[in-house]
Amino acid sequence: MTGKGLKRLLGTMLLGASLLAGVQAFAASLVVGDQSFNARTVMEAAGVLADLPYELEWKQFTAGSPVAEAFNVGSLDVGLLGDAPPLFLGALGAPIKVIGISQQNRKGVAILVRKDSPIRRLEDIRGHSAAIWKGSWSQQLLFTALERAGVSPEQVQLRYLGALDASHALEGGSVDVIATWEPYVTQQELQGARVLATAEELIPAQTFVVATDKAIAAKRELLGDFLRRLRQARDWVLSDPANSERYADTWAELTRADREVARRWFARAAIRVRPVDEAAIAEAQKTVDFFSRIGLIKGYPAASLFDASFNAYLQSPAAQAAR
Repeated sequence: MTGKGLKRLLGTMLLGASLLAGVQAFAASLVVGDQSFNARTVMEAAGVLADLPYELEWKQFTAGSPVAEAFNVGSLDVGLLGDAPPLFLGALGAPIKVIGISQQNRKGVAILVRKDSPIRRLEDIRGHSAAIWKGSWSQQLLFTALERAGVSPEQVQLRYLGALDASHALEGGSVDVIATWEPYVTQQELQGARVLATAEELIPAQTFVVATDKAIAAKRELLGDFLRRLRQARDWVLSDPANSERYADTWAELTRADREVARRWFARAAIRVRPVDEAAIAEAQKTVDFFSRIGLIKGYPAASLFDASFNAYLQSPAAQAAR
Protein backbone atom coordinates (compact mmCIF):
# COMPACT_ATOMS: atom_id res chain seq x y z
CA MET A 1 0.00 0.00 0.00
CA THR A 2 1.35 3.43 -0.92
CA GLY A 3 1.95 6.14 1.60
CA LYS A 4 -1.05 8.07 0.29
CA GLY A 5 -3.26 5.00 0.51
CA LEU A 6 -2.18 4.37 4.09
CA LYS A 7 -2.94 7.97 5.02
CA ARG A 8 -6.42 7.69 3.46
CA LEU A 9 -7.06 4.46 5.36
CA LEU A 10 -5.92 5.97 8.65
CA GLY A 11 -8.03 9.06 8.00
CA THR A 12 -11.09 6.91 7.33
CA MET A 13 -10.48 4.89 10.50
CA LEU A 14 -10.11 8.03 12.60
CA LEU A 15 -13.27 9.54 11.12
CA GLY A 16 -15.14 6.33 11.81
CA ALA A 17 -13.88 6.22 15.38
CA SER A 18 -14.93 9.83 15.87
CA LEU A 19 -18.42 9.18 14.52
CA LEU A 20 -18.73 6.05 16.65
CA ALA A 21 -17.72 8.01 19.74
CA GLY A 22 -20.40 10.59 18.95
CA VAL A 23 -23.05 7.91 18.51
CA GLN A 24 -22.03 6.20 21.74
CA ALA A 25 -22.13 9.50 23.61
CA PHE A 26 -25.65 10.23 22.42
CA ALA A 27 -26.71 6.65 23.14
CA ALA A 28 -25.96 7.41 26.81
CA SER A 29 -28.30 8.97 29.35
CA LEU A 30 -28.50 11.85 31.77
CA VAL A 31 -29.78 11.41 35.30
CA VAL A 32 -31.74 14.58 36.07
CA GLY A 33 -32.77 15.82 39.51
CA ASP A 34 -36.12 17.60 39.15
CA GLN A 35 -38.45 19.12 41.74
CA SER A 36 -42.09 17.99 41.69
CA PHE A 37 -42.05 17.31 37.94
CA ASN A 38 -41.54 21.00 37.14
CA ALA A 39 -38.77 20.80 34.53
CA ARG A 40 -39.99 17.53 33.08
CA THR A 41 -43.52 18.86 32.60
CA VAL A 42 -42.48 22.07 30.87
CA MET A 43 -40.09 20.26 28.52
CA GLU A 44 -42.70 17.66 27.60
CA ALA A 45 -45.45 20.28 27.18
CA ALA A 46 -43.20 22.35 24.91
CA GLY A 47 -42.35 19.30 22.80
CA VAL A 48 -38.60 19.80 23.08
CA LEU A 49 -37.95 16.16 24.01
CA ALA A 50 -39.59 14.67 20.91
CA ASP A 51 -36.33 14.06 19.01
CA LEU A 52 -34.07 13.45 22.00
CA PRO A 53 -31.08 11.32 20.85
CA TYR A 54 -30.30 10.10 24.39
CA GLU A 55 -32.30 9.05 27.44
CA LEU A 56 -33.30 11.18 30.39
CA GLU A 57 -33.67 9.38 33.69
CA TRP A 58 -35.74 11.71 35.84
CA LYS A 59 -35.51 11.64 39.64
CA GLN A 60 -38.17 13.66 41.41
CA PHE A 61 -37.66 15.51 44.71
CA THR A 62 -39.88 17.73 46.85
CA ALA A 63 -37.30 20.44 47.59
CA GLY A 64 -33.77 21.62 46.86
CA SER A 65 -32.10 20.07 49.90
CA PRO A 66 -32.81 16.47 48.81
CA VAL A 67 -31.50 17.33 45.33
CA ALA A 68 -28.30 18.58 46.95
CA GLU A 69 -28.03 15.39 48.97
CA ALA A 70 -28.41 13.35 45.78
CA PHE A 71 -25.53 15.34 44.29
CA ASN A 72 -23.53 14.73 47.42
CA VAL A 73 -23.83 10.94 47.09
CA GLY A 74 -23.18 11.03 43.33
CA SER A 75 -26.57 9.82 42.09
CA LEU A 76 -27.25 12.70 39.65
CA ASP A 77 -25.61 14.10 36.53
CA VAL A 78 -27.54 17.37 36.47
CA GLY A 79 -30.27 18.99 38.55
CA LEU A 80 -32.24 22.15 39.21
CA LEU A 81 -32.40 23.73 42.66
CA GLY A 82 -32.36 27.01 44.50
CA ASP A 83 -29.03 28.72 45.04
CA ALA A 84 -28.46 28.01 48.74
CA PRO A 85 -28.03 24.18 48.70
CA PRO A 86 -25.40 24.12 45.91
CA LEU A 87 -23.60 27.09 47.45
CA PHE A 88 -23.47 25.13 50.72
CA LEU A 89 -22.02 22.16 48.80
CA GLY A 90 -19.51 24.53 47.22
CA ALA A 91 -18.33 25.53 50.68
CA LEU A 92 -17.54 21.86 51.29
CA GLY A 93 -15.61 21.53 48.04
CA ALA A 94 -18.19 19.29 46.35
CA PRO A 95 -17.31 18.32 42.74
CA ILE A 96 -20.15 20.25 41.10
CA LYS A 97 -20.53 23.31 38.88
CA VAL A 98 -23.33 25.72 38.06
CA ILE A 99 -23.77 25.58 34.27
CA GLY A 100 -26.87 27.74 33.86
CA ILE A 101 -29.22 30.11 35.68
CA SER A 102 -32.99 29.66 35.90
CA GLN A 103 -34.32 33.03 37.03
CA GLN A 104 -37.90 33.57 38.15
CA ASN A 105 -39.83 36.63 39.23
CA ARG A 106 -38.67 37.28 42.78
CA LYS A 107 -42.18 38.22 43.90
CA GLY A 108 -42.69 34.48 44.25
CA VAL A 109 -40.45 34.47 47.34
CA ALA A 110 -42.19 36.41 50.10
CA ILE A 111 -42.89 37.13 53.75
CA LEU A 112 -46.58 36.61 54.54
CA VAL A 113 -49.04 37.11 57.38
CA ARG A 114 -52.70 36.12 57.73
CA LYS A 115 -55.29 38.54 56.40
CA ASP A 116 -56.48 39.41 59.93
CA SER A 117 -52.99 39.81 61.37
CA PRO A 118 -52.16 42.98 63.33
CA ILE A 119 -48.71 42.90 61.71
CA ARG A 120 -48.68 45.62 59.06
CA ARG A 121 -44.97 46.40 58.67
CA LEU A 122 -41.74 44.45 58.99
CA GLU A 123 -41.04 46.33 62.22
CA ASP A 124 -44.19 44.80 63.69
CA ILE A 125 -42.73 41.28 63.50
CA ARG A 126 -40.69 42.05 66.63
CA GLY A 127 -41.94 39.79 69.43
CA HIS A 128 -43.96 37.54 67.12
CA SER A 129 -43.33 34.03 65.81
CA ALA A 130 -42.00 33.34 62.32
CA ALA A 131 -41.46 30.09 60.44
CA ILE A 132 -38.47 29.66 58.14
CA TRP A 133 -36.34 26.85 56.75
CA LYS A 134 -32.69 27.05 57.78
CA GLY A 135 -30.18 27.51 54.95
CA SER A 136 -32.79 28.56 52.41
CA TRP A 137 -34.32 31.53 50.61
CA SER A 138 -36.78 31.90 53.49
CA GLN A 139 -34.09 32.38 56.12
CA GLN A 140 -32.10 34.73 53.91
CA LEU A 141 -35.19 36.77 53.05
CA LEU A 142 -36.52 37.09 56.60
CA PHE A 143 -33.16 37.95 58.15
CA THR A 144 -32.34 40.46 55.41
CA ALA A 145 -35.75 42.11 55.65
CA LEU A 146 -35.55 42.30 59.45
CA GLU A 147 -32.10 43.84 59.26
CA ARG A 148 -33.42 46.53 56.90
CA ALA A 149 -36.22 47.18 59.40
CA GLY A 150 -33.86 47.38 62.38
CA VAL A 151 -35.13 44.17 63.98
CA SER A 152 -32.75 41.49 65.26
CA PRO A 153 -33.60 37.79 64.63
CA GLU A 154 -33.19 37.36 68.40
CA GLN A 155 -36.26 39.58 68.80
CA VAL A 156 -38.38 37.09 66.82
CA GLN A 157 -39.58 33.65 67.93
CA LEU A 158 -38.14 31.54 65.14
CA ARG A 159 -39.54 28.15 64.20
CA TYR A 160 -37.74 26.01 61.65
CA LEU A 161 -40.37 24.38 59.45
CA GLY A 162 -40.41 23.11 55.87
CA ALA A 163 -42.46 25.14 53.39
CA LEU A 164 -45.55 22.92 53.52
CA ASP A 165 -45.57 22.72 57.33
CA ALA A 166 -44.99 26.47 57.59
CA SER A 167 -47.97 27.11 55.33
CA HIS A 168 -50.20 24.93 57.52
CA ALA A 169 -48.84 26.60 60.65
CA LEU A 170 -49.78 30.04 59.34
CA GLU A 171 -53.27 28.87 58.45
CA GLY A 172 -53.72 27.22 61.84
CA GLY A 173 -52.44 30.23 63.77
CA SER A 174 -49.48 28.50 65.40
CA VAL A 175 -47.10 31.01 63.75
CA ASP A 176 -47.67 34.66 62.92
CA VAL A 177 -45.33 35.03 59.93
CA ILE A 178 -43.85 32.78 57.27
CA ALA A 179 -41.12 33.42 54.72
CA THR A 180 -41.65 31.04 51.84
CA TRP A 181 -41.68 30.44 48.09
CA GLU A 182 -43.98 29.17 45.36
CA PRO A 183 -46.47 27.59 45.15
CA TYR A 184 -47.09 28.42 48.81
CA VAL A 185 -47.01 32.18 48.22
CA THR A 186 -49.80 31.95 45.65
CA GLN A 187 -51.77 29.49 47.79
CA GLN A 188 -51.67 31.83 50.76
CA GLU A 189 -52.53 34.89 48.68
CA LEU A 190 -55.62 33.13 47.31
CA GLN A 191 -56.69 32.57 50.93
CA GLY A 192 -56.29 36.27 51.68
CA ALA A 193 -52.80 36.32 53.21
CA ARG A 194 -50.96 39.62 52.98
CA VAL A 195 -47.44 40.09 51.63
CA LEU A 196 -45.10 42.17 53.80
CA ALA A 197 -42.05 41.92 51.55
CA THR A 198 -40.71 39.93 48.61
CA ALA A 199 -37.24 38.95 47.47
CA GLU A 200 -37.20 41.87 45.04
CA GLU A 201 -34.36 44.23 45.98
CA LEU A 202 -33.59 42.07 49.03
CA ILE A 203 -32.09 38.71 48.00
CA PRO A 204 -31.06 37.10 44.69
CA ALA A 205 -33.34 34.02 44.97
CA GLN A 206 -31.64 32.42 41.99
CA THR A 207 -32.20 28.88 40.78
CA PHE A 208 -29.21 27.01 39.38
CA VAL A 209 -28.78 24.29 36.80
CA VAL A 210 -26.02 22.22 38.40
CA ALA A 211 -23.90 19.40 36.98
CA THR A 212 -21.26 17.16 38.50
CA ASP A 213 -17.65 17.49 37.44
CA LYS A 214 -17.79 13.84 36.37
CA ALA A 215 -20.75 14.45 34.07
CA ILE A 216 -19.12 17.58 32.64
CA ALA A 217 -16.04 15.53 31.74
CA ALA A 218 -17.91 12.57 30.27
CA LYS A 219 -21.23 14.00 29.02
CA ARG A 220 -20.56 17.60 28.05
CA GLU A 221 -22.52 17.50 24.79
CA LEU A 222 -25.50 15.88 26.48
CA LEU A 223 -25.49 18.47 29.26
CA GLY A 224 -25.24 21.30 26.76
CA ASP A 225 -28.06 19.87 24.68
CA PHE A 226 -30.26 19.44 27.77
CA LEU A 227 -29.58 23.03 28.82
CA ARG A 228 -30.47 24.29 25.33
CA ARG A 229 -33.75 22.35 25.30
CA LEU A 230 -34.65 23.56 28.78
CA ARG A 231 -34.20 27.16 27.65
CA GLN A 232 -36.36 26.49 24.58
CA ALA A 233 -39.10 25.08 26.80
CA ARG A 234 -39.06 28.09 29.12
CA ASP A 235 -39.10 30.47 26.13
CA TRP A 236 -42.09 28.55 24.76
CA VAL A 237 -44.03 29.21 27.98
CA LEU A 238 -43.26 32.93 27.78
CA SER A 239 -44.17 33.21 24.10
CA ASP A 240 -47.93 32.84 24.60
CA PRO A 241 -50.21 32.98 27.69
CA ALA A 242 -52.01 29.92 26.32
CA ASN A 243 -48.76 27.97 26.56
CA SER A 244 -48.34 28.99 30.19
CA GLU A 245 -51.88 27.78 30.95
CA ARG A 246 -51.28 24.49 29.12
CA TYR A 247 -48.09 23.95 31.13
CA ALA A 248 -49.85 24.81 34.40
CA ASP A 249 -52.83 22.57 33.66
CA THR A 250 -50.57 19.63 32.76
CA TRP A 251 -48.49 20.09 35.89
CA ALA A 252 -51.56 20.45 38.13
CA GLU A 253 -53.08 17.27 36.72
CA LEU A 254 -49.84 15.34 37.17
CA THR A 255 -49.22 16.52 40.73
CA ARG A 256 -52.90 16.77 41.74
CA ALA A 257 -52.34 20.40 42.67
CA ASP A 258 -54.86 23.24 42.48
CA ARG A 259 -55.16 24.31 38.83
CA GLU A 260 -55.77 27.98 39.70
CA VAL A 261 -52.70 28.08 41.94
CA ALA A 262 -50.58 26.58 39.17
CA ARG A 263 -51.88 29.02 36.55
CA ARG A 264 -51.23 32.08 38.71
CA TRP A 265 -47.86 30.80 39.86
CA PHE A 266 -46.49 30.00 36.41
CA ALA A 267 -47.85 33.20 34.87
CA ARG A 268 -46.14 35.30 37.53
CA ALA A 269 -42.94 33.26 37.69
CA ALA A 270 -41.95 34.06 34.08
CA ILE A 271 -38.99 31.68 34.38
CA ARG A 272 -36.10 32.25 31.99
CA VAL A 273 -32.99 30.16 31.51
CA ARG A 274 -29.94 32.34 30.98
CA PRO A 275 -26.18 31.95 30.79
CA VAL A 276 -23.78 32.22 33.68
CA ASP A 277 -22.61 35.84 33.86
CA GLU A 278 -20.82 38.19 36.21
CA ALA A 279 -24.12 39.44 37.64
CA ALA A 280 -25.21 35.91 38.62
CA ILE A 281 -21.83 35.23 40.23
CA ALA A 282 -21.94 38.53 42.13
CA GLU A 283 -25.43 37.70 43.43
CA ALA A 284 -24.23 34.24 44.46
CA GLN A 285 -21.38 35.85 46.39
CA LYS A 286 -23.94 37.88 48.35
CA THR A 287 -25.66 34.64 49.34
CA VAL A 288 -22.37 33.00 50.33
CA ASP A 289 -21.43 36.05 52.38
CA PHE A 290 -24.82 36.08 54.12
CA PHE A 291 -24.71 32.45 55.21
CA SER A 292 -21.07 32.82 56.19
CA ARG A 293 -21.91 35.85 58.33
CA ILE A 294 -24.56 33.94 60.29
CA GLY A 295 -22.19 31.00 60.76
CA LEU A 296 -23.78 28.31 58.57
CA ILE A 297 -20.89 27.97 56.09
CA LYS A 298 -17.33 29.13 55.60
CA GLY A 299 -16.88 31.99 53.17
CA TYR A 300 -15.29 31.29 49.80
CA PRO A 301 -15.19 32.82 46.28
CA ALA A 302 -18.50 31.88 44.67
CA ALA A 303 -16.95 32.18 41.20
CA SER A 304 -15.19 28.86 41.80
CA LEU A 305 -18.55 27.10 41.59
CA PHE A 306 -19.50 28.38 38.12
CA ASP A 307 -18.67 27.04 34.65
CA ALA A 308 -19.43 29.60 31.96
CA SER A 309 -18.26 27.33 29.13
CA PHE A 310 -21.84 26.09 28.71
CA ASN A 311 -22.98 29.58 27.73
CA ALA A 312 -22.28 28.62 24.12
CA TYR A 313 -25.23 26.22 24.20
CA LEU A 314 -27.57 29.06 25.15
CA GLN A 315 -26.64 31.30 22.24
CA SER A 316 -29.07 31.93 19.41
CA PRO A 317 -28.86 29.53 16.42
CA ALA A 318 -27.29 32.31 14.34
CA ALA A 319 -24.60 32.92 16.95
CA GLN A 320 -23.89 29.21 17.22
CA ALA A 321 -23.56 28.91 13.43
CA ALA A 322 -21.05 31.77 13.41
CA ARG A 323 -18.75 30.04 15.89
